[in-house]
Amino acid sequence: MTELTSQELNQQIDNLVEKIFPKLLKIRRHLHMYPELSHQEVETTKRINEWLKENGITPLTHSLKTGTAAEVFGKETGPIVAIRADIDALPIQEESNLPFRSTIDGISHMCGHDVHTTIALGAGIILQELKNNLPGRVRLLFQPAEETEGGAISVIEAGLLDGVSSIIGLHNFPDLPVGTIGIKEGFLMASVDDFTITIKGKGGHAAMPERTIDPIVIGSAVISQLQTLVSRTISAKESAVLSIGSFQGGATNNVIPDTAVLKGTVRTSNDSVRNSIYEQFKKLVSNTVEAMGGEVDIDYKFLFPAVFNDQQVTNVVRSTAIRIVGEENTVVAEPTMGGEDFSYYQQKVPGCYVWLGSGNKEKRIVHPWHHPEFMVDEEAIKIGVKWMVQSAVRLLEN
Repeated sequence: MTELTSQELNQQIDNLVEKIFPKLLKIRRHLHMYPELSHQEVETTKRINEWLKENGITPLTHSLKTGTAAEVFGKETGPIVAIRADIDALPIQEESNLPFRSTIDGISHMCGHDVHTTIALGAGIILQELKNNLPGRVRLLFQPAEETEGGAISVIEAGLLDGVSSIIGLHNFPDLPVGTIGIKEGFLMASVDDFTITIKGKGGHAAMPERTIDPIVIGSAVISQLQTLVSRTISAKESAVLSIGSFQGGATNNVIPDTAVLKGTVRTSNDSVRNSIYEQFKKLVSNTVEAMGGEVDIDYKFLFPAVFNDQQVTNVVRSTAIRIVGEENTVVAEPTMGGEDFSYYQQKVPGCYVWLGSGNKEKRIVHPWHHPEFMVDEEAIKIGVKWMVQSAVRLLEN
């Protein structure tokens, strides 16, 4: 293939997307029918490797148990840009009448990772076709276990981010109509931390509470105090959320238990707020419990860091989005307090994560992620592939 001008290359990408779209639909629907949970994506990994090989792309050697990676080699030695897709499904029963609905009871792609995988495969197929016009290499990362823990870390520990100069990823976004792309520099998704508070009191008969140290009453006080943690210790200019999701204590109506357990999550927009809440959290919980005569054990786990998009990478992928969907359809992405382990990659190399519009009210594609009737407008696959391919090329050039 002779070297193409920028305009010719964009047109070639558009033509190739239309050409392979029927193939991509088959891939997406196969993945949708046969979902696998985090760390169990054995058959999914096998099929991804087969599809890569069928299109002349050799998977890389790695130590991952599930998930895989491959690389498209350009015309010359140059930088490496990574494209990341997540491949795992959720423990949710799909409620749809689609002919390609999940065949696995209680498991489904109700977050659209089947679409993300398809887009990354499509991008790889087209990049392989255009390899003589690539001033470097593009690494395709098919990551396991985004929905739980350890997926991104396992990819990094396997050395699959080594040598990468920048990384991009996307997530379907049903709140945005298909045909739009949401991009934002800086903070996009929150850090995620979980906690378990075990309160130890003194049990006894419910008719004689004066002889007890009631962990349920103490737990109630802790919950009330924690609701002030964000509003009274964090600036209103910052973003943070603290929620209690579980309060368990006792098993019957007339017995005060010895212990009560609270479980919850903390979401923050940056490391400063994250660390501040952690320190204040420990003091508040310990002081409240001890003041009421109890003892406490706090298990506080730092999970995902915040997704924070690099300025230079964001500028490149925004210009690419404008070229594909137009300036009026390239919108400022709305930040969310949800978490994403794409952030681990961004701690190692500059990266950008974007929202790919996937909703369509006319087709009744309106349900949010993790809803049993969640769905993606498949036209978004075309836009996602174009964005990934053109962004990878522009990042290599820059």
